[in-house]
Amino acid sequence: MFSDKTTYYYLKTSAVCLTIIAAGIVTAFLVYTKSLLIPLVISIFLYTILAQMTLYMKQKFSFPSWLAMTISILLCAAFFAGVILFTVNSVGTFLKGAEVYRQNLIDTITDLISRLQQHGITLDQKFIETYLRELPLFNWLKNFGGKLFSLISNTTLIILFMTFFLFGSKKTPPITNPAIKEMLANVSVYLSVKLIASLATGLVAAAILFGFQVKLAALFALFVFLLNFIPSVGSIVAVLLPVPVLFLQFGLGPQFFLVIGLLSATEFTIGNLLEPRFLGEGMDLHPAAVVASLIFWTLVWGVPGAFLSVPITASIKIVLSKIKHTRPVAEFLAGRLPH
Repeated sequence: MFSDKTTYYYLKTSAVCLTIIAAGIVTAFLVYTKSLLIPLVISIFLYTILAQMTLYMKQKFSFPSWLAMTISILLCAAFFAGVILFTVNSVGTFLKGAEVYRQNLIDTITDLISRLQQHGITLDQKFIETYLRELPLFNWLKNFGGKLFSLISNTTLIILFMTFFLFGSKKTPPITNPAIKEMLANVSVYLSVKLIASLATGLVAAAILFGFQVKLAALFALFVFLLNFIPSVGSIVAVLLPVPVLFLQFGLGPQFFLVIGLLSATEFTIGNLLEPRFLGEGMDLHPAAVVASLIFWTLVWGVPGAFLSVPITASIKIVLSKIKHTRPVAEFLAGRLPH
């Protein structure tokens, strides 16, 4: 017979091992089915926003349900179509001027090599120029075409899922489960505030970039809007993306540092001062949990996982907080360590 203490440790070890095995199985399932789950999860989160939009139109303008739903779907489809067309046009403009940018890069590298030679540092200038002239732009274009096809396919799935959700909600009884209601409410508030904040950041960034006549200003403004949805690192990447183009265009002159400074100030003001005031306590996640979820979901689902990491983790935390045995895990994600 085992003692009570031995039995306790045996059960504890078994529970930990089973948890690790279950986590591995779930992770493998998420990776294997990501081509279907990513559009499904995105459509669920967008549905929480469009459902509020549909309700608002019904109450404010007395639209019938079918008209409000149709307008919501058309607005969503127009948004995705606009993003795709805008991206295609911006990349097409970049590829048309690729030779000019490549020559500017060669001239900049040549000037840098000349300066280094004055200080006794010698580099193979011909090798560097040959490499830069043979950059595989056509391969990049081919890869972009494949990514664009994948984006269009996922967009089609998202719109299809959302159509079923919107029109199916009319026949579905209202949600009464408190965990699901809290989850949908929190996600809806978070995504709505994040959408407005990202749009404001993108518009201000566009004004700055166009004001200084930066090349590819429209594309960089779009990246600022999209990357603002990625927590922590998104705003940093958005500021660093135009740095190579700014360097080629302005060198290390005052305009280079002024544009970077204005973009950084915009990200800091909206992301750290204005957005938290409207978001309140946010998703009740500790910053360390946000970073950990960002790393995990990026490894599992790539770039879409980075965008979805916070709302997914917050939703999981709400569900865990409603179950007695998993409540300590939810408190841990919120940064409240159990006594």
